[in-house]
Amino acid sequence: ITSDHKPIRGGFAVKLNKLRPPHNQNLSDSVVTQDGKDHPVEQQIQILVSDMKCTNLPIMDNELIGGLSDPYVKFVSSPKELLYSKAWPSSSIITKSLNPVWNENYHLTMDGKGMQDGLAEGAMFMLTVVDYDATSGDDVIGTVALNLNELVSELDLSGAGSSDEVQETNISKPILRNGQEYGMLECKLKTAFLAPKEVKSFLSGAKHVKTATKTSWKSKMQAFTGLAIS
Repeated sequence: ITSDHKPIRGGFAVKLNKLRPPHNQNLSDSVVTQDGKDHPVEQQIQILVSDMKCTNLPIMDNELIGGLSDPYVKFVSSPKELLYSKAWPSSSIITKSLNPVWNENYHLTMDGKGMQDGLAEGAMFMLTVVDYDATSGDDVIGTVALNLNELVSELDLSGAGSSDEVQETNISKPILRNGQEYGMLECKLKTAFLAPKEVKSFLSGAKHVKTATKTSWKSKMQAFTGLAIS
């Protein structure tokens, strides 16, 4: 406890041997297959986010412009290298809602370069709910933090597993900021460890799939105004 009696939180990661590639191999190495030849390991963690919704979000907008919120979700990773590319990928914006429902599925790929030497050990996958503000900087409502190890615990990350291996996880957690709850977030996560050529099959059963990318200024303004911006 700190001097002003506010609670503090800490965390730690336990390395699991089963997540390490065999013989200290990492994603930059090659493996020797039955044909006796070296083949590069190119699999990456694929994530499909579906049925995402939030409930009981706080009012973030001034009453003069509706007194609600304009939420979207940023997909964030730690370490940063797993998902970040100039900006964090994010969902579309749902305007004027405290109980938003996203009817799209979002596809994310964890960068293999960031998973070398231990793969997912200690990594976090976070869904940060943000309120879009057209006149100033966007405001963070809160975050749901997930342990990536738990999201891939049923997968063989050695590079020798079957492409049919898929793990499904249902998420229903409070949205937290500074230890306080600001609503709930629910979604389904589907994870797999696949080579690029196997991704199409992984996504084949899902509808309205979008590859999560940075939410551009134009898309934000279109969502807020309802007008097409060229």
